[in-house]
Amino acid sequence: MRLLINIFVLIFLIGLISCEKKIHWPIPETEINTIVVDALLTNEFKYQQLRLSLPRNNINDTSAMATGAIVSMNDGSNFMHFNESQALPGIYLSEDKVAATIDKKYYLTVQYNSETYEAETYLVPVHTSNRLHYAPVEGSDILYEIKWIAPEYSIYEQAMYEVIIDWSHLVEGNPEDTITRAKIFHYTLNTIDVSYTIFPQEKEKVYFPQHSIIIERKYSLTDEHADYVRALLAETEWQGSLFEEARGNLPTNISNGGLGFFAASSVIADTMLVQ
Repeated sequence: MRLLINIFVLIFLIGLISCEKKIHWPIPETEINTIVVDALLTNEFKYQQLRLSLPRNNINDTSAMATGAIVSMNDGSNFMHFNESQALPGIYLSEDKVAATIDKKYYLTVQYNSETYEAETYLVPVHTSNRLHYAPVEGSDILYEIKWIAPEYSIYEQAMYEVIIDWSHLVEGNPEDTITRAKIFHYTLNTIDVSYTIFPQEKEKVYFPQHSIIIERKYSLTDEHADYVRALLAETEWQGSLFEEARGNLPTNISNGGLGFFAASSVIADTMLVQ
């Protein structure tokens, strides 16, 4: 009896596989009347910057920039306007240099095409951590690679790491068609994700020569910002694995149907010479 049941299950599974059919599901070209906000406020004393663009129907299309918007930010008592860059349309810079602080909330207002979009955010502290590890590439005397940046999981904090590797000063003449810089992003999250924590996707290897300069920047993530980052990774970097998640819309803190995220981070930076 057990043998008959196993045979029936096997036939059923073969039938399911053989009945698969490829279906082309065209995506209608629709005009989405909203904006995409990409804004990261930091505790660095500088001209703060945000990017406004328009949604796109095709993933490989170049985003059109949202130009001519009126952008302002306040912390409940002080107001600041953002001016659009003349050289980079869609990029908005604060009128003055400013550094965000942990004890305040920040409110963003964007007026575009007779619509108003609002968002709020806050900072959490960033903690110091161990330096990243690099080592010579196996079989090479002059090339190096990053071996470890930070843990993928931590119950104590969530963070984003931006690692910039620069060896342009080692290339004579620095021709435009020669790659002399690389940028790597790494995340520490407080969720155990199979496609990231347990069975991570294979990433492109970045090799760089001795005496390259590495700048490591660590950004703190609030829980809301980390949720947005995790959803973005699930839609992009984690896709294609055996354990990929179902696709869905990214969370956002932009009101009135806006897309994207308005975030704030505390930042620490470290510079090292590869030797």
